[in-house]
Amino acid sequence: MKIVKIAFAVVLFLAALAIPLLCAQPEIGSKVKMAARAGDAEAQYSLARMYFQGRELPRDRDKALLWLTKAADQGQAHAQFTLGVMCLGGQGMATDEAKGLELVRAAAEQDLPQAQGVMAMIYGKGLGVKKDAKTSIDWMQRAAENGDAPSQFNLGLLYLSGQVLEKDYAQARQWLTKAAEKGNFEAMVTLGEINMAGLDGERDRVEACKWFAIAGSQGHPKANYMLMQVTKTMTPDQKGEAAKRANQWLTKAAGK
Repeated sequence: MKIVKIAFAVVLFLAALAIPLLCAQPEIGSKVKMAARAGDAEAQYSLARMYFQGRELPRDRDKALLWLTKAADQGQAHAQFTLGVMCLGGQGMATDEAKGLELVRAAAEQDLPQAQGVMAMIYGKGLGVKKDAKTSIDWMQRAAENGDAPSQFNLGLLYLSGQVLEKDYAQARQWLTKAAEKGNFEAMVTLGEINMAGLDGERDRVEACKWFAIAGSQGHPKANYMLMQVTKTMTPDQKGEAAKRANQWLTKAAGK
């Protein structure tokens, strides 16, 4: 089986703003403004998101940056992470690697999983710091344990390949499954390949088919290709069982 290379995703600042608001009522903007002006860091971050997204309030990047900075200055982790990524990537401002790294690290130290995942990428690629595989893996482990799906996927690949960590199929399956359960399509495809090849035991075409079908249903091209390959070797009963498992997973995911 061809092992997929570790995919450290480039995190754009908009992704850091993707946490949904609790509600979307017409009066929410004025209420959040009042709390933000009173110094509430959470409200300041929410207000920044509103101005970035242009939903409850008219889109205004300058006001968004103003309130995002106020929240970050008070140590609000999501604000620190968002502003840090913007500084690192020069999103809407001049690139400032030192400031960006400082902010992302501060958020990561508060156990924000996304920030920890970015710290793993920073040290893994040596972006503004000395490249350090051990530190990268340490941050990746922390992010994975805190539920960051991309980090769970990358950690699973490290255990699967045995190139940086000692090869451990049980650990690989554990982390890839966690990532897949969170909807990471690359993890689903990799799990399917593991089951199809029987890397950590007997081949399980039904389970492989399930994961390929789930990712394929969301338009993943490799998953659809692998689905066609595995179904050629399956009985009608096996296909039916795989479809049942895939539908159960999709139904459960839709209800979350």
